[in-house]
Amino acid sequence: MNLVKIIKKNWALGLLGSAYLVIYLWQKPIGRFLAQGSVQNLIGRAVYQGWLGLVDYLSAHVLFCLVPAFFIAGAINSLIDSQSILKYLSGKTKKWLAYLIAVTAGFLIEVCSCTILPLFAGIWKKGAGLGIAIALLYAGPAFNIVTILFTGQRIGWEFSIVRFVLSVAFAILVGLIMEVIFGNGREDGSLEILTQDTNKLKGSNNIWFWGTMLAILVVGTAPINNNLRYTLIIPLVLLQIIMSFSWLSKENRTAWWEETTKFIGQIVPLLLVGVFLAAAITQLIPEEQFQTLASQNNVLTNFIAVMFGTLAYFPALVEVPIAENFMKLGMSKGPLMAYMLADPVLSLQGLLVIRKLIGTKKMLVYAISIVILTTLAGFIYGLI
Repeated sequence: MNLVKIIKKNWALGLLGSAYLVIYLWQKPIGRFLAQGSVQNLIGRAVYQGWLGLVDYLSAHVLFCLVPAFFIAGAINSLIDSQSILKYLSGKTKKWLAYLIAVTAGFLIEVCSCTILPLFAGIWKKGAGLGIAIALLYAGPAFNIVTILFTGQRIGWEFSIVRFVLSVAFAILVGLIMEVIFGNGREDGSLEILTQDTNKLKGSNNIWFWGTMLAILVVGTAPINNNLRYTLIIPLVLLQIIMSFSWLSKENRTAWWEETTKFIGQIVPLLLVGVFLAAAITQLIPEEQFQTLASQNNVLTNFIAVMFGTLAYFPALVEVPIAENFMKLGMSKGPLMAYMLADPVLSLQGLLVIRKLIGTKKMLVYAISIVILTTLAGFIYGLI
């Protein structure tokens, strides 16, 4: 019975492990089979390209890029008291500090965009100011440590940094726009805070614990050869394991593992499907017609890219391989930026939930503000 529970909780890890096993044991035979002319005529070149995209993704990006980031995200959610952050998102806090904390909370607390809506609903109902709550709503899915690293790995670090800076600026700007038009939204801006002792690490232990995890992530994504990477990363991983068992209780380690696997379970299956489909669909797009439209950088093209991101909403992180394949097809960097800025924060289903929480007028101002800002940002970025 315990084995069944373990399998249910960690099935995503099993899926990821199986994928790696297939890649490393049968990569060449499967590749040769799919490369045969008769097979390609039967199943299509799209499936072959989807397979190649999946091989490239699993081989080059997941192990050292996403896995450490998932563990950091799980540690943040399980070892840091979110209430200690959210308690400052009220009208009584200095505005600059409240917005700074809202943006930071979005960066720290969230990885998957599907869970930002309940968090937004929770702090809004508890009394958070409208602009501050909107800033958190925007920041959560727009940027986090996984998004920044994944975008840098696949699209380019200059592109990733610009995306990050614009997302931070827009989270604050959209919140301020909402606040100017509708006011604070609360007569009493206080929040209900649950007091609990969740400080799992203290003093120098805290610095060593989080510093080592960050070092693993930095080494894993650094542009160095694999021999040096393994030489550096293995001692860091061993040190992290020793610290975890020495400084954290069994309950804390269990909570950390469960949060990490929860994020993996939410994201990895959809991400693998998204990577495969992104590479496969690319082969079905008429290159000449696409390049004619997407290679242009004008307001209309950027607006279309934003609308595509809104209507064809993809799960968290899947917009990155989609954008990468658009880039390979010749999409201008302006519309590409507009799409990546809009896709995580705008979706039809999300807007329906937001409308129910704050009303139609506020929802429309929120959506229109994002459409205008992301369209103009893509157009200007394309001109630079």
